[in-house]
Amino acid sequence: MKINVNFKVKGSIIMLPILLSFLTISGASAQKFPKMEGMVLIPGGTFSMGIDSSDIPELVEMGKKVPHMNTGHALWWFGDEMPRHQVKLDSFYMDVHEVTNREFKKFVEQTGYQAEGDWQKYATEDRLDHPVVNVTWNDAQAYARWAGKRLPTEEEWEYAAHGSTNFKWFPWGNEPDPSKAHYRHQGETFFDGLVRLIGLRKMNTRPVMSYPPNGYGLYDMIGNVREWTSSDYQPYPGGPAGDKRYEKKGQKVVRGGSWETPNPVFLRITSRHAKDPNSYSWNLGFRCVKDVHKNKERYEL
Repeated sequence: MKINVNFKVKGSIIMLPILLSFLTISGASAQKFPKMEGMVLIPGGTFSMGIDSSDIPELVEMGKKVPHMNTGHALWWFGDEMPRHQVKLDSFYMDVHEVTNREFKKFVEQTGYQAEGDWQKYATEDRLDHPVVNVTWNDAQAYARWAGKRLPTEEEWEYAAHGSTNFKWFPWGNEPDPSKAHYRHQGETFFDGLVRLIGLRKMNTRPVMSYPPNGYGLYDMIGNVREWTSSDYQPYPGGPAGDKRYEKKGQKVVRGGSWETPNPVFLRITSRHAKDPNSYSWNLGFRCVKDVHKNKERYEL
């Protein structure tokens, strides 16, 4: 589409055609990006990541059923989420749901990939549409490369989990709601703890997309399984120096809580945990993201 701009030069009028597609109006970024099957576009922006010390009393109250919960323990458990800081991100695509057993099985069959984790243990025929678990960070990376994608950074993960809302703790609001996510909302009784300790607890993931999506259309960002990110576990900018929790190097950040999370205080959007990249667990999976490629040719306005 063209528009004409008139310039007067020594009494004459010159018609100058300008291609509208190259106009940038007030830095507008409202572009129509190509659709990606099984993914949604997360529009770039700036957000406040993490928490501040002023949030600790609220977290103590939320987690009051957790044994030994008090201000001191809360500062230790949740101190790695501090301080709150501003993060700016470009737009990116994210998988609508966690990678399923069906999808990971296809990857293995087509490539002959030898997984480090025992993912097949829970990839039975009746669980093909459940999220794949028992995968290491390397397994998740290998799948992502095969799919032409990558693992999200923890910044991207937290930004996307908010679902375009201003709620601090969950995609749906600031109060726990067991109808919105799959986790052990009833807490852990003495019997539950005994069952866990002696190894008799049964696998309890749900099929992906069993709960309502967040504002971006992403399912199970909270609950079902925790998710690997590409990020190293390290202090946030401005965090305390010499914090012992970061002494073990090489760990990766996992996000999102799982079906096994016993209290919503550990399920929050800002909650982060460290995991050895060579380890795997029945409550840990992943989803992928894809960069929005910046071509010379602008997308249609």
